[in-house]
Amino acid sequence: MPNCQYCNKLIASGTVCQECAQQRQNNGQQRPSGVFSLSGLLRNSFPTPSSRQSAPQNVSQPNMGQNQQNFAPSVTPQMPTRQAVNNSTVQPTQPQMNPSQMPGGRPQFQSGFQPNMTPAAMPVPRTNHVPDASVSAASLDEIKGPSNSSKMTDGNSSEEKELRERVFNSSATGFGDEELEITVLSGIMKDQYVLESLKGKGLMVGLFSNHHTRSIYQAILSLRDESSSTSKVDKIILKNKLRQMNIYDDTALRLLEKLSEAVPPSVEQASKYLELLKEQALKRKLKEVAQNISGYIETPPTDNSITIETFTNRVIQDVRDIQKSRTTKRINLVKEEMRDIINDIDQREVTGEIDIIGYSFEPMHYLCQAVSGFRKGFMYAIAGAPRRGKTTFTLELATRVATLNKIPVLFFTYEQTKKNLTYRLLAKESRLNPDMLQRKKIRSDMINDAKFSGGWKKMQEYMNYFYIIEATKEDTIDKIRSYAYNVMQDFNTNDIMIFVDYIQKMPLSRNYMDEKFKVEEISTELKGLSIELNNPIMTISSLSKEGCLIDASNDAERPTMYHCKGSGDLEYDLDCAMIQAKDWGDTKELYQQLQQKAEQLGKDTTRIPKVDVVNLYLDKNRDAPEGIFSVIQYLFFIEDNKFIELGPKYDDDRYRFSKIEELVDKLIESNFIIFFDKPADSGYNKGRVSIKLKNF
Repeated sequence: MPNCQYCNKLIASGTVCQECAQQRQNNGQQRPSGVFSLSGLLRNSFPTPSSRQSAPQNVSQPNMGQNQQNFAPSVTPQMPTRQAVNNSTVQPTQPQMNPSQMPGGRPQFQSGFQPNMTPAAMPVPRTNHVPDASVSAASLDEIKGPSNSSKMTDGNSSEEKELRERVFNSSATGFGDEELEITVLSGIMKDQYVLESLKGKGLMVGLFSNHHTRSIYQAILSLRDESSSTSKVDKIILKNKLRQMNIYDDTALRLLEKLSEAVPPSVEQASKYLELLKEQALKRKLKEVAQNISGYIETPPTDNSITIETFTNRVIQDVRDIQKSRTTKRINLVKEEMRDIINDIDQREVTGEIDIIGYSFEPMHYLCQAVSGFRKGFMYAIAGAPRRGKTTFTLELATRVATLNKIPVLFFTYEQTKKNLTYRLLAKESRLNPDMLQRKKIRSDMINDAKFSGGWKKMQEYMNYFYIIEATKEDTIDKIRSYAYNVMQDFNTNDIMIFVDYIQKMPLSRNYMDEKFKVEEISTELKGLSIELNNPIMTISSLSKEGCLIDASNDAERPTMYHCKGSGDLEYDLDCAMIQAKDWGDTKELYQQLQQKAEQLGKDTTRIPKVDVVNLYLDKNRDAPEGIFSVIQYLFFIEDNKFIELGPKYDDDRYRFSKIEELVDKLIESNFIIFFDKPADSGYNKGRVSIKLKNF
């Protein structure tokens, strides 16, 4: 004996028991009239969404994908008259239904209009969303609309959810790939992050083509809800869940075997598979439209109320819904964004203000405040001449992001090895020269061992979140995208940041003879990737020969983003453009005072530590906070690969001597500057030049 699809009660025949059918019939009598759609040509005979929700909660799965021989239409609806169609206040009549012949609780009809297919299309209630011309004068509460609880968990509005259910749920058969659906089910079964990611991109039950795959999907969702802490759904537990839903048969067993053997896809692969599922679902919907059109032509309705004009309007509306379902996220009204903004503003009234918007990278305090952190969806670039510390500076920023925010950071290098950059990381943290780390004894020297231990301890704060990728000509934007999605899946997070060193050496999938077009193409694709991932990307850019010559001269002129190698249009794609340039005046003053201090202390004046004063110019800073500085100064310890932020640079140079004098005292006091002792034989060589030739 079969079971009822809603309460699982044993019944003599059919798929729905008498009580459930009567309840759905009673609820359907209160359905208001509204706009017709093709898929809901006779929708006045169907229950409302509220009646569906009031049905018993142990529903196994709407039988939308069963074989056609299971459908037995036997009910003739009472069609509305032409006057009733023109009058929107006329209440539709409810046909008499035989519960034993309702597959999945959906009555089938026999009338003058009979589509050329056995299973009637499941009509879904339609609501016309007409833009309100008075939105600008609406109150704040009207703009805020429903609370967050009325929205979908994946971030889409209830209107989008209704549209997707109306379009993707179709009883038409065909256009289904079992291997594809099994692979997607394998991913969401074995990885919670894949499930959440796909739900956020529109995964729903209607995308699966048959009853069994839909049931397995709903069973996985149910098990995930029951135990959200588990990362993987067990096959045996899933099998028992299907038994409880009374849908476990030979076909389900076969699918479960294939499901356990399938290799789960990565997030990037699953996202592409989801697009294929959507495409197949839309083809099924189009097939349903075609069947309804064929049925209308071959067996026209006997009632004159359904004219060609009425029918074609419904066809147009259904086709427009199919088109809209592909672009609905891109053409949403700004009102939807305003709801999120207002909720965010209201939330800050409770939780308090925030210092920065994006990812923090303190102690680069002034820069962090100036750009308000690394913001999601923003693209950053830093340009400068060689020997200005671009790579060292970005490594400093990258490690701070990983340390403070505990998110994965990908650092792609196209010009250095992974081991070399790791040495530089250790050098900046321990303040030991990279050459010393590679050649000298470290552990046997007490001072060096203490510095090494301190640097290792600092690196432990971010080494589990920081990736250095030795990029090659194979690592295009698509490859970077794959790396990002895989790492996000490994960490079960949507937060990530990418650094690229540097943009002129990045490869493309096709060759460009002109470097200008190549850099512009890469820049555009990187910006698109930052928006797609909804995370920040920072890249390094080299300067042209002209820009390097400008930076090498002690003039008032300085390089800009227009001096970047290959393209001056890079700035148009950036949200924040930064330029590094040596401050020749402050650097010269610093060197002179260090020489004087060394002489006062009796140290070697010929071996002064190499320290440059570097200016960072914020040439472009989108949505910058009020009152920020556009030029920030840094000390670049060349031998230690270390940057220290000094603060804003002021245009007035009258106090340069006193400023540098105070800075030198602090550096010596903090052991950032350590002078070398004079050689033992320096007294003999005083006033003359001594040349020594070794092994000559």
